[in-house]
Amino acid sequence: MHLFIRVKLLLLSALIFSGALTAQSDYSLGPVDAGEVEAELVADVAALRPGQEFQLALRLKMDPHWHVYWINPGDTGLVPEVEWELPEGFEVGPLEFPVPHRIPTPPLVSYGYEGEIFLLAKARAPESLPVGGTVRINAAANWLVCEEYCIQGDAKVALELPVTESGESLAAAKFADEIAETRASLPAEAQGGKVAYEDLGDTLVFSLQWDGLEGAELKDPYFYVEQESVSDSAKEQSFDLVGNLLRVAVPKAEYFEASDSGYTGLLYSKNGFEAAGGVQAVRFSEQGDLASMGVASVRSSAFEIGFGQALLYAFLGGMILNLMPCVFPVLSIKVLGFVQQSGEDKGKVFKHGLVFAAGVLASFWVLAGTLIALRSAGESLGWGFQLQQPEFVVVMLVVMFLFGLSLAGVFEMGTSAIGLQGKVKSEGFGGSFFSGVIATAVATPCTGPFMGQALGYALTLSAFQSLTVFTFLALGMATPYLALSANPALINKLPRPGAWMETFKQVMSFPMFATCIWLIWLLGTHVGNDGLIFVLGGLLVVAIGAWIYGRWSTPIRKKATKRVASVVALLTVASGIWLMLPKGHAEAKEELAWQAYSPALMEELSSSGKPVFVDFTADWCLTCKANEVRLFASDEVLDTIKERDVQLVQADWTKKDAVIAQELAKYGRSSVPLYLLFDGKPGSEPKVLPQVLSPDVFLESLDEI
Repeated sequence: MHLFIRVKLLLLSALIFSGALTAQSDYSLGPVDAGEVEAELVADVAALRPGQEFQLALRLKMDPHWHVYWINPGDTGLVPEVEWELPEGFEVGPLEFPVPHRIPTPPLVSYGYEGEIFLLAKARAPESLPVGGTVRINAAANWLVCEEYCIQGDAKVALELPVTESGESLAAAKFADEIAETRASLPAEAQGGKVAYEDLGDTLVFSLQWDGLEGAELKDPYFYVEQESVSDSAKEQSFDLVGNLLRVAVPKAEYFEASDSGYTGLLYSKNGFEAAGGVQAVRFSEQGDLASMGVASVRSSAFEIGFGQALLYAFLGGMILNLMPCVFPVLSIKVLGFVQQSGEDKGKVFKHGLVFAAGVLASFWVLAGTLIALRSAGESLGWGFQLQQPEFVVVMLVVMFLFGLSLAGVFEMGTSAIGLQGKVKSEGFGGSFFSGVIATAVATPCTGPFMGQALGYALTLSAFQSLTVFTFLALGMATPYLALSANPALINKLPRPGAWMETFKQVMSFPMFATCIWLIWLLGTHVGNDGLIFVLGGLLVVAIGAWIYGRWSTPIRKKATKRVASVVALLTVASGIWLMLPKGHAEAKEELAWQAYSPALMEELSSSGKPVFVDFTADWCLTCKANEVRLFASDEVLDTIKERDVQLVQADWTKKDAVIAQELAKYGRSSVPLYLLFDGKPGSEPKVLPQVLSPDVFLESLDEI
């Protein structure tokens, strides 16, 4: 029996059994301690008037690490329920649930809530309600609360409200503000929005169309399907927003149960939806169809090819891939290898071609296998997925940079002029195999003709069929070299080895460096502008390591000298790579709420009662950047800024700014950095912090104000 079904049966059995054993008791006013949950029936008013509309709420406060569930619990769980006992004439609507959170309990993921929540219900008193009395509303609530294990809980809670002519009382409702905040943050209906879906076997692709999506920037989006047994909540979703249309690929649950009436759900975005008043989730309930929405089917022409046609397209795409600019630098080096082999034993030349093809095939199999495995685990990945990892980009950048330096003559691996790149004369088959690996690695950012359709179709097939398509792609890429190595006549038509090869080799270093420029730009999207300082600095250190190797590891040096130089060079290159790797402080800094400096803003903040930190900085100021890295890499600093609500203001002097220059002069400065700390009290002078700013100095200064 499937794990999910067993869990459901156990939960239902526990619910029935515990319900039978629970002693019937009177409804209780105020909070009820139900073990891991404190339950209470509350309202947004302290008194009622006849005919008044008001809000009831079931307040649930969970112990730390315990949680209850949303209307769709996810992989496992039960939704909280309430049975009402109402005075005559009263009306109560259904429970309204806040936006849920994803709660992982590996290997499962549930949708629910931790901490304190308010489940709201709109209510209405009858017009005939007599004034001067008190009404009592009873509610029998039950829920499932879980941590590492689950407990069925219940409580009988009650609320009494006096009835007055005005509906007013001397005391305000205790939880009125919390109920109002919950109401304001409830998911809003996507007015005019429509939802349609397409079943692609193991995935449902939802098409969400809503004018509020036009120009929206979604942050950490997620689509909560309201129907149970539909989505696999443990797997990741993928999103594609074009105009007012958002497509969401949702992996289907193993226990999938189709809905005849369509699907509804909440679209969540951490930064909210401006078109819906800023709420973090909008609800799509109106069913549409792809045709009326003007949406093309995912199974359109891109996927309407057969398996045989996909193999042909993959083979042709692989051959054309050799002409793509991202592959050209490495392949030009391989051509040098063929030139050097001209006149040698033809069988040996062909074997080198086979080894090169083996390197291409092995690399494609590793990439394809990893891609297929990750997609099966729910990751939303495609061709070139490894370039989404900054660590991989760093390694590729260092490899391409070292290749370029070697071609330019800074150092050489071995005695051959070709060195590591494509050299087979003195190094054997390892160089050919490695050339195939590198060619594959740098090919991944490119997509040539025919490849798009073949790869798109491949990722809808079984693992074996997908791997077959990738194999044909690799064979297509390797075929020109197999043909060249197998045909001596073609090799003999290549220019003879000579002095021109050294010039050609050096010229080929420039495409390598051009590839490095592209990889640096790509890293910039991962680490930001400030992080590029470390990337470029790391490349400088790598270049020093390469120079050390080239200077003291030549064949004319003593063995001891070469060994020491090799170790020092290796450690230097490793240090450069470490310097280039992305650091955790980059993400933390992006989360800081910096405000742009202006005299009006400073006049407002300096008397706000909150500490204000002003950072006069510039992108060209190395001291500024070093201080920022040192300061905001400290978790203690970040936590203190958050706890004390320190207002952060940045005066950016990267470009000429007379206002900032005037403010610097006010404090006797003509350069940056300048750091000011205000205590937020009207009329007080700021504290000027040292130009070399450490976390300890910053925290001590905060304690002093």
